[in-house]
Amino acid sequence: MVINKTKRGNEMKKQALILTAFILTLIIVPGCNGSDKSSEAPAQQQVKEQYQCPMKCTEEKFDKAGKCPVCGMELEKVANG
Repeated sequence: MVINKTKRGNEMKKQALILTAFILTLIIVPGCNGSDKSSEAPAQQQVKEQYQCPMKCTEEKFDKAGKCPVCGMELEKVANG
């Protein structure tokens, strides 16, 4: 009977170890998918609209719409890149 209890105890230890390894795998593996979503969002937010005079009086680009300081024309949105 002692042998039977020992075998049953060893089986339960093996099952507990396997279950623990499985649970740890479920917790760790999804966090290791290689993409960091938190770093993608700021990159998209860093793209700012820029405005420039349509007559190119000045090569300066501005962060907000308004009038050209040289000729007074409305600034136009320009493509970033």
